[in-house]
Amino acid sequence: MSNGTPLTDFAAVVFDFDGLIVDTETPLYQAWAETFRHYGAEPIELDMWAQSLGRHDDDPLMLDPLDELRRRTSVDIDADEVQTVRRARRDALLSAEDVRPGVRELVAECRRHNVPIATASSSPPDWVDPLLETHGLLEAFPVRCNAGDGVAGKPDPAVYLLACERLGVDPRTAVALEDSPNGVRAAKGAGMTCVAVETSVSRHLDLSHADRVVSSLLALRT
Repeated sequence: MSNGTPLTDFAAVVFDFDGLIVDTETPLYQAWAETFRHYGAEPIELDMWAQSLGRHDDDPLMLDPLDELRRRTSVDIDADEVQTVRRARRDALLSAEDVRPGVRELVAECRRHNVPIATASSSPPDWVDPLLETHGLLEAFPVRCNAGDGVAGKPDPAVYLLACERLGVDPRTAVALEDSPNGVRAAKGAGMTCVAVETSVSRHLDLSHADRVVSSLLALRT
């Protein structure tokens, strides 16, 4: 993919959600890191955490932070209490997040050029949809595809193949926007062109298997 190729030259644009449209990953990691410190444990290392980015919760390779917390502390852990406090902190951090720079502009640009768009996420609809609605983007993505109910999560390409099928386009003519190595593998496995957009978490990871890596979606405006 040439650095000068506009996204509107593709038959469709498929957006990842977590980290790409809204930076949910930094609040999630920060909330867990604070929880670990509260119990006197060292937070999960970023490299270890990053292995789960983009994966579905049911993936056997998905990290279980609660189990990891138990391994790192001698303090008795009340799981319900931990999750209640941790989720409240996560939600407080999330409430301060806007959509990432360039998202609204790119959505509007695709609309002007009649390029169909969709989301393809390993997260469930009850996580993705309310956040899209909060930011006024739910109706902008009438096609939203999620892992679960027989659709494998990333790095399996299934959710991207489903998005292209629902959009009525050949995956080889579509572009995926991603922020994690697992997501890039899923998009490339579907036969799509893939642009990786760095986040505060993923900029430390290997995204070189994407066709292009940018620091912001603003770099993709035509």
